[in-house]
Amino acid sequence: MIQLLGHNEIVVNLSKTLRENAIPFKVYSNKDISEIGEEYTKVETLAHLKVKLAPYANSTLILSAGAPWIFSTEFLRSFDPIGIFNLHGTPLPHDRGGTIVSWLILNKKRMGNAIIHKIVKEPDAGPILTSREFIYPIHCQLPADYLKEYNRQQEITATDLCLQWSKGKMDLRNVSHQPHYLATYWPRLQASFNAWIDWSWAGEDIALFIRAFDEPYAGAKTLWRGKTLHIKSAFFQTDSNFHPFQWGLVYRYSELGDSAYYAIAVQGGSLYIEVCVDEYAMSIMGRIKEGDRFYTTDDQLTSAKRRTIKTKNGFASQEDLL
Repeated sequence: MIQLLGHNEIVVNLSKTLRENAIPFKVYSNKDISEIGEEYTKVETLAHLKVKLAPYANSTLILSAGAPWIFSTEFLRSFDPIGIFNLHGTPLPHDRGGTIVSWLILNKKRMGNAIIHKIVKEPDAGPILTSREFIYPIHCQLPADYLKEYNRQQEITATDLCLQWSKGKMDLRNVSHQPHYLATYWPRLQASFNAWIDWSWAGEDIALFIRAFDEPYAGAKTLWRGKTLHIKSAFFQTDSNFHPFQWGLVYRYSELGDSAYYAIAVQGGSLYIEVCVDEYAMSIMGRIKEGDRFYTTDDQLTSAKRRTIKTKNGFASQEDLL
């Protein structure tokens, strides 16, 4: 019987496939997932999960796809030598860590890799069971686009693994170790304190940063007249040359029928913004005047460099936990 940990789209769709192929399975998470049906068990704590999985240790495939718990070393050791497996979307050992698609956008990467690896103490460092390389299509621009393709590719790989294992064609002990000396790691991102815009950056880098926090996230952040704004749908164009004192200044507002844009002076050219909302997600297009300035304080830029930590209650800044 296959054991699935998590409650995301991949888990829901994989459950349907397993049911259609008459492959026994169970799903565990801490959310209510009515669409999975009787195969689902709600589990609040790691200790409770351990009790549920213990009868299947080293006798079944246990696969995590966005599991909500923080797996302790003691918990993982309970399932050795086979262990618990996890889905990841980069060519490990490159780009270990979290918030994968935002980092891909920031680094202009389109190569993906649907990997299933054993979970170990170090993040994404476990030996690899199976992998499949793919390319994010050119139409992928926003995190939501990347996430849709990421989920599709991961679902294909996870489905193939489950089908092969159920037929006895997949040995879970046949894994390959990662070359750790090639590893790169990028921490999770949280828009509430990581998404502040630095207006001293090159315009192209600002545009990439805004894209990295676009849908389905709340947007990149800055200040205007002391109010916090969220910016989305922005692009950079090399069409002017501005003095550093002009960076962040709104020099044009234009309405185009059913849309509008602001033109902002930035290093190397202009940043064009089509979506700007306040903290209540209400559009303020038209309220910002030409000659107004977008700015971010030094404290907020320092906040943007805080490390995001996954906790039992969600995500928090590392500094807030000290």
